[in-house]
Amino acid sequence: MAQQGVLEINDCGLRVFTGTDEILDSPGVAVVDSHKILVGTAALMRARSNPTRVNSQFWRRLSLESLNSDNARCRHHADLAYSQLQDMAEHCDMPDELVLAVPGNFTREQLALLLGIVNESPVNAVGLVDAATACVGDCAPRGVHLHVELQRHQTLVSRVEVHEQATLDLAETVSDAGLQHFQDAWARVFTDAFIMQCRFDPQHSAEAEQQLYDLMPQWVGRAMRQGEVMAELEDRTAKVSLRQLQDASTPILSRIRALLDNLADPSSVVFVSHRWADVPAGAQLAERIHLLPHNSIAQAVEKRWYEVHSETEALRLVTAVSAAPANEVAVQVNATAEAAATHLLFGHRALAAQQPLFVSWQEGKLNITPTPPEHPAATVTNHAGRLALRVDAGAQLMLNGEAIAAPVNLTAGDRIGAMDFDEVITAISVEQYGA
Repeated sequence: MAQQGVLEINDCGLRVFTGTDEILDSPGVAVVDSHKILVGTAALMRARSNPTRVNSQFWRRLSLESLNSDNARCRHHADLAYSQLQDMAEHCDMPDELVLAVPGNFTREQLALLLGIVNESPVNAVGLVDAATACVGDCAPRGVHLHVELQRHQTLVSRVEVHEQATLDLAETVSDAGLQHFQDAWARVFTDAFIMQCRFDPQHSAEAEQQLYDLMPQWVGRAMRQGEVMAELEDRTAKVSLRQLQDASTPILSRIRALLDNLADPSSVVFVSHRWADVPAGAQLAERIHLLPHNSIAQAVEKRWYEVHSETEALRLVTAVSAAPANEVAVQVNATAEAAATHLLFGHRALAAQQPLFVSWQEGKLNITPTPPEHPAATVTNHAGRLALRVDAGAQLMLNGEAIAAPVNLTAGDRIGAMDFDEVITAISVEQYGA
């Protein structure tokens, strides 16, 4: 039987799935010199040290517009897109049949060009679907909802109407609000911290700046888990707080929020791609927000393979797919601060907190259980529908990166953690949508 999969076109990372398993993630970046073209991760790791030879716009500006390049294989943006697909085929076993999941901001000309490039490449495309429509159709209740995708140079907001079918209504972009802009904002925070605390400027050389950008995803992740991070670079250490990174992200996020407010209905749920989980304060993009799993597009396409699969070689863009049955939809909506928490999310489990839950350390790991452990660190109890967290004497726990001693009420989005542990327990508000 032919192996089926998905190729997601997003310049943050082009991703290949076999079934629902991600097998490759290749950033939409190229470094071009007169002899060779590097793409994907290899290019990203040299982008800062070769700033004049970098092109990270070729997917967003996919066209036959000529480029000023002395490399014969790089005449225009389409050549770079083709090089990347070739490179991806060399780095993984492409499934026999692939559905292309594309963003809603591609023009008809760009889609036609994409299909032309794909036909010349080792990718066997058998379908073309709007990524946002497929993801929302797979899990949304009836109504009008928004899908928010982070791209390298912009944010794409798609409005999808869900009835018996999920149908793309419109797609709009927020320019200068891409992964690159967030990273540049965070880089300024880390650079300022190194200058202030160590009198060291990590952007004094291209090599140090490259290292800064290479290490930054780990630093930001650690700050999001622990409330702060000790960033190390060239034997120097600088402390940066999560709040500083959130503040740096806020001007970009507020422009995205303005568009969401403009496009949403009162009952809309804002579905955000997994990429927003790595953006400080990204989970606060909207009042009613649902974070999609990293393979949501692959799950949606697998269930709707015969809807998006084309019998003919001429692929047409599918912008309407069957919606999930209304009685099967239960969306976890992480509402912002006003919402009382109803469950605690730990790893892949959401624990309902009708009865007391106990936070503890077991074998060097944070844990939460409904049965009391020998040495509880904290207890979560339910008082008239509100969850309260009480820390046991001597235990050092953090709430949203701050040490806590007195009992506190939990609201959706609160994160319980400990200084030396990567894991966090997140308070969430779960709303059920019935038929």
